Amino acid sequence: MKEALKAKDQTRLNVLRGILTEITASEKEARPVKTNRRLFQILQKRQNTCKAAAKEFEDAGREDLSAKENEQIRVLQEYLNNDSFVELSEDETVAAIKAAVEDIVRKELTPKRVREVLFREGGAFEDRITDGETVSKNIMRLVHEAAPLENGSKKWIGTGAQ
Repeated sequence: MKEALKAKDQTRLNVLRGILTEITASEKEARPVKTNRRLFQILQKRQNTCKAAAKEFEDAGREDLSAKENEQIRVLQEYLNNDSFVELSEDETVAAIKAAVEDIVRKELTPKRVREVLFREGGAFEDRITDGETVSKNIMRLVHEAAPLENGSKKWIGTGAQ
């Protein structure tokens, strides 16, 4: 922020102030920023908001405001491409899910329980960036392999859980 102040980079200052405001507001909510994953989500949310605003300004013929939003998107993209936010590969994601399934196979084995184990504090995905679709698809596949569903029901064999 000091660098942006010294450089008089108003766009970067606005982006950083907005991020700080969201972080401060989240401290008062149920989901404070404690991990890189949560910070990444905030940055993505801000970027998506800017993209939507830029499109609306463009549609309304306000190229000046659209350019301003696109500049903010560029700044946010710089932060999103930071080395702190490295997305897991599909192989790494599958390996972490397998480890979580094996860890709880003797307990209540459900997709929900596997997700809780993976994303809890200290879990394999706690501070990592993952693709939600890849995670869901592989959790369902690996849980089904470890404990198949009873004949057509929604109950997982041996767990009594749904």
